[in-house]
Amino acid sequence: MLQTMSRRALALLVVSFALLLTACAMPAAPTTDAGDGADAAPMAAEGPGTAQVVYDLPDLAGRTIVAAMANDYTPFQFVDPASGEAVGWEYDAMYEICRRLNCTIDWQTSAWETMIPAVAEGQFDMGMDGITITEERAQQVDFSDPYINSQQFMLVRAGEDRFAAPEDFAADEALLVGAQAGTTGFYTAVYDILDGDEANPRIKLFDNFGASVQALLNGDVDLVLVDAASGRGYIGANPDALEIVGDALTSEEFGFIFTPGSDLVDPVNAAIASMQADGYLEYLNTKWFFLTDPNGEDVYDALPDLAGRTIVAAMANDYTPFQFVDPASGEAVGWEYDAMYEICRRLNCTIDWQTSAWETMIPAVAEGQFDMGMDGITITEERAQQVDFSAPYINSQQFMLVRAGEDRFAAPEDFAADEALLVGAQAGTTGFYTAVYDILDGDEANPRIKLFDNFGASVQALLNGDVDLVLVDAASGRGYIGANPNALEIVGDALTSEEFGFIFTPGSDLVDPVNAAIDSLTQDGYLEYLNTKWFFEYDPSS
Repeated sequence: MLQTMSRRALALLVVSFALLLTACAMPAAPTTDAGDGADAAPMAAEGPGTAQVVYDLPDLAGRTIVAAMANDYTPFQFVDPASGEAVGWEYDAMYEICRRLNCTIDWQTSAWETMIPAVAEGQFDMGMDGITITEERAQQVDFSDPYINSQQFMLVRAGEDRFAAPEDFAADEALLVGAQAGTTGFYTAVYDILDGDEANPRIKLFDNFGASVQALLNGDVDLVLVDAASGRGYIGANPDALEIVGDALTSEEFGFIFTPGSDLVDPVNAAIASMQADGYLEYLNTKWFFLTDPNGEDVYDALPDLAGRTIVAAMANDYTPFQFVDPASGEAVGWEYDAMYEICRRLNCTIDWQTSAWETMIPAVAEGQFDMGMDGITITEERAQQVDFSAPYINSQQFMLVRAGEDRFAAPEDFAADEALLVGAQAGTTGFYTAVYDILDGDEANPRIKLFDNFGASVQALLNGDVDLVLVDAASGRGYIGANPNALEIVGDALTSEEFGFIFTPGSDLVDPVNAAIDSLTQDGYLEYLNTKWFFEYDPSS
């Protein structure tokens, strides 16, 4: 409940969405130009609650943070009527912050009116409830950096025609506004609509925000001040009964609160900054302010429930940034790991990770040795005769990876014309077939194609000067360039464009649930977040 003790009220957020569409268009890895990776230790099957963190953030070493919540302000924090569980934007944000900082959360309930003094006194480590950052509050508690911008709007009964602007409301002495004392809505009513008198009898006070909205529905008041997101939540819960009129009245920022002098402020700020940089906050905004319906079935409720089922998944751990062993942590991480953990969070399943060489993965999945496999695998008609594919989760384009400073060619026809130039590839991969059919003469036995056991070996041959070109998708190319600064570069335009999918044993009953989950990840921007995290923010050389 956008509480604020300041004279400026704050309404709920009008979030400015720039959903990183360029990340989605960024090409990703080709068919699995990957090696066997059999000696790479896969990440433990930690279950669907685990996210892999690759940021250079503080490590809180498993510290427990006692956090106060009121569970009274949809969609930031509320009790889901369907499940009875406390959920919301701030819950998801804090879980992600602790995944990145290595901490756990001890959730405690606190009424809004006692939360700030309780955190100030150290009864809780931190608190959150859509709290506006104000100078007055900053005298009592420490604030995090802002995690969202909030604007106050006028929530009215549907069909309201007596006013559409604050001055119209103020001019009609018969109109009443409902609010909770000490909140942004209260101060907005006092100072931005009425006469600045906090005892104005036209302001009817209620114990909580929900009660003021119920009074509006009952006709006991004519207006409630609300942020756009929370307003949308209440309108969704009361279709055809409520609406927002007029423009935003105020604009303020929300922050988490901490006991003064807390050593948690800097780590949490660092985590917030990383979530802003990689698009995770945009994903939360889309999920909670546009797709979630607290009082009806939404895209998440419609997903299948796999009842904790264990899925045996094959990985090769050899294709940065899709799946690889992080040199800093020694753990297997990557785009596809994160995607599958999130898919299993949504479908209620767990993953038993198994390693498999690229060249044996498709036949092994086809025979049922694994339930599914993934390794940047291009969807092709030939492969679809052996395995079932998921819906595409990314589009891949092949580029020419060369040594830095290469000046003998910048286009495939230039490469083809110079008989001395060699290309490195792994047999059966997209890079191999691109070399054969999009650069050279269509002869799969062309001696200018030097074959290697895995994709990493072909890149090493390029670095050593044994070949002059390797075909790679832009994302993986960026990974290798980052790991070998000033040694590699990409030249020319994209040569091919293909789509990646997960593979399944033919006839698998997992295809439809995974496709439904992929669709939800596309709708709420989670795939955009993964693209930004792994293709733009992650630096394999650091």
